[in-house]
Amino acid sequence: MFKNNKYSKNPIIVSGMPRTATTIVGKLISQKAPYNVLYEPFNSSQGLKSIDINYLIPGSNIMENDFDGILASLLDLNGSFKLGIKKNDSLFKKMIKYTFGNQSSISFKKAKYLNPERELIIKDPFLIFASKYLSKNYRVIMCERPLLPLAGSFKRMSWTFSEYSQLLKGLEHIGVDIKNPNQFNNNDISPFVVGAVQFFYLYTAFKQKILNNDKIYFFNQHDLSVNPNGSIVSLFDWLNIDCSENEINQIVTEISGSLKKNKAPKKGVQHDTLYNKRYANEYFKSVLTESEIKYVRKSELIICSGGEI
Repeated sequence: MFKNNKYSKNPIIVSGMPRTATTIVGKLISQKAPYNVLYEPFNSSQGLKSIDINYLIPGSNIMENDFDGILASLLDLNGSFKLGIKKNDSLFKKMIKYTFGNQSSISFKKAKYLNPERELIIKDPFLIFASKYLSKNYRVIMCERPLLPLAGSFKRMSWTFSEYSQLLKGLEHIGVDIKNPNQFNNNDISPFVVGAVQFFYLYTAFKQKILNNDKIYFFNQHDLSVNPNGSIVSLFDWLNIDCSENEINQIVTEISGSLKKNKAPKKGVQHDTLYNKRYANEYFKSVLTESEIKYVRKSELIICSGGEI
């Protein structure tokens, strides 16, 4: 299936829904194990030049052989990255990207030139629907989050989910059971919130294809926020990473922001380190309207019960 690579023979794939602590998971593993983290190489806006769509599904929206070739080359640390310049980037940010690269390409250069003896963590939510295919050969961590805080985070970041229609066809092609895909449309609700619900819906349907797979670990971001020590210990046990209680405590202190007073991240800041992560799944109350909260709760009940409106 995948060709033998000369560099990373045992990579870890960290994926899952966006806004579910994939970045934190990649970081905490690399702190205590010899891994370099590649940041979103399959992000079509800033990742590899060979990637032109988001959320690849091998055997559906990309041929398996083509996917294998891209991945094998990446594991050999061969790849060319896009500049990733966005319309709303400041002049300073554009200059940084032109000169040094974006977050994806910089992480690639660090892995290739600074610590080339290390294995790789591919941290990429855009591989979420490739996880079943990837698990045939690699360990995969799938990050999850309750729908209400997920919707709050989507709205805080002003994120929509434009790939929904395209992915409906792609997932149905690999046998994912999609019922009434338009049932969550609502013109009275923020498109960011609708997008979060649609994403959660597709992921929940897809998850039925990957349950009971011993190569896939489901990491719950909510558990990380309320019981970070236990959450990290369980993950490290699955990965066979030895870590003392003091080392776990140090990691928790670093990632939790427990000494910070802010109970919510700033709007539009993707990885705000200046707030207490214990409140990560509570700040949605100040972001979502009452009607949006009702919509999300009703949607989550339908999705988790496998029903329809």
